Amino acid sequence: MAELENIIPLDLRKYGKPPEPTVAHPFAQLEWIFDKRKDRMSNESTKNNYQSAKTFFIQHIEATEGLIPYRLAEKWDSLALLRFKETLQARIRAKEIHLSSHTLTGHFSAVRQVMSEAAAYGLLHTRTIEATSWGRSVSETDAHASYSDKELTQILNAVAEELRFSYTVAEGYTKQSPEVGRDPRVEPTRGRNKGYGYGVEANMRWYFENVLDCEPILGFGPTKKGHARFLNAAHEYHGGLHKLYRSWGIAAIPDDALVMPLAINLLYLTGLNPSSLLGLKVDCLRDEHPLTGMPYLLFEKERSNGEKELHLPLLEKREERGLKRKQTLQVKRVITTILKLTTKIRDRLPENDPLKNLLFIHGSTGAHAYTRTLPLTNGRTSAWCKWMVEKYDLRNDEDGPLNFNLVRFRSTKLTEMALEGRDFFEIQQVARHKSIVQTLRYIAANRLDEPARKVVSEALAQIRANQAEVFSPREPTAVSPDPINLFRGLIADCKNVFDPPDRVKRAVDFVPGQACTRFNMCLFCRNVVVLKEHLPSLVAYRSQILAAQANNVQNLPHAHLYNQTLSVLDDLLNPEVSQFTADEIEWAFDMATTIDVVVDPLLYRGTCQ
Repeated sequence: MAELENIIPLDLRKYGKPPEPTVAHPFAQLEWIFDKRKDRMSNESTKNNYQSAKTFFIQHIEATEGLIPYRLAEKWDSLALLRFKETLQARIRAKEIHLSSHTLTGHFSAVRQVMSEAAAYGLLHTRTIEATSWGRSVSETDAHASYSDKELTQILNAVAEELRFSYTVAEGYTKQSPEVGRDPRVEPTRGRNKGYGYGVEANMRWYFENVLDCEPILGFGPTKKGHARFLNAAHEYHGGLHKLYRSWGIAAIPDDALVMPLAINLLYLTGLNPSSLLGLKVDCLRDEHPLTGMPYLLFEKERSNGEKELHLPLLEKREERGLKRKQTLQVKRVITTILKLTTKIRDRLPENDPLKNLLFIHGSTGAHAYTRTLPLTNGRTSAWCKWMVEKYDLRNDEDGPLNFNLVRFRSTKLTEMALEGRDFFEIQQVARHKSIVQTLRYIAANRLDEPARKVVSEALAQIRANQAEVFSPREPTAVSPDPINLFRGLIADCKNVFDPPDRVKRAVDFVPGQACTRFNMCLFCRNVVVLKEHLPSLVAYRSQILAAQANNVQNLPHAHLYNQTLSVLDDLLNPEVSQFTADEIEWAFDMATTIDVVVDPLLYRGTCQ
């Protein structure tokens, strides 16, 4: 520290000296410098940000460097911030840190300010800290990944169980047969083994129908005193009042557990933002738009001015459009059910109560807010999702507890639309984004790649298997009595030109019994045989596709097919993974310069070899 004073004594006298770190307090200087910066801030929120950043940075140093006395002048040179960013990113990649992008951006900014202040006041051996930023704070659009197929299947199955009960309650109570059950108040001492008293479930139901007039009550509140024996028996003999009511298909009050499955269903169907969903009004569903004639959903979106419109036919799969409008009917059913479940509590609200026109409301079953009507909030939805994870043991792809929340349904919906091959501008309309770039950020690119990778992997495996079969001919068997007769093709040979791939068979112009001429599909055919002699043509074919893509992607009417073809060709022509040797592949590239291949089935037909 004496050396530091000789360099810039004036600044140190103005700012003060940091305490000396010890084995017991190794981060004393870090705590001191962060506190100096924090204490000079007037805003309480800013103070909290620096306090949070201090805790985070000290934990980071402890994880990366251990509990060694940390001296600012030794550790913070001009490249200190760059090193911090690099080590932090490495820990994030290793999944040691799980913080939102906004939090990381805030912490990094605070650390940068503290380092810069330490340099400016002469606490370091440098006057400058090389500036760098953490980068753009990732918006909520990017921060919540879509559910995987495995995760979504679990969620939908679990929600379906809860949803079934919601629809049952909405349909109304169905009485048991008059011959079943008796008044439990009559001769209860004769015992439930003989069919008497409250211990018999049918008698409890008789009481519910004939004494309570099919109006469910709760175990507290003004109704408890008059029906204490009924309520006590529910807990003593029948697993609790809630379980008993549920077995009868009723609910004492439309609480959040009854409403939430419907909210999840509507969220999954529409891909709305959770805030937009929870802000829907009772008249949000409109049967016909004045301009398009389409049914639509009216909603409000955060950070946007005014109401937005979601045209429900955009949600339909292509094959469903113009038929029953399945998605539209499902949306209508959900909204109708919510309104039916909440009719009683809604009608009790004063006319000027803002909750009266809010779609997602629920009745409170809490002892302190009994019978109060409340809006469905983010806090209640989060608690319900956590309860669902525990009840159904929902697991993520790594077999840990599933991160089940409402936000992820938005990217899941948009990704599903992309997987269906929907136009991106159509998806943008559903998302109500101003920019297609924003829409693309929602879509899980890895999920879009999975089907393509599967197709490519299967094609490569088939090529290897067929090549091995040709070079190791088998004896005719009862299952395969005929020897292999290869047909010479344009880019590969074929074991059976009369058995084309399924894509070819689905083509409008395919004629069963005629030889296949779709040579651009050969690499994905179960009959394909690729030999060394085909490699030059495949190299030329690859160049042809690359040239078409470079010039104008519209030259390729089925761009996804050609991308898959390129992936297969890249592996076949890569000596590190190909079944062909490096010399054979090099020969193919040399030979390809002397040939001109145009894969056009209208110009070329195969011949029997």
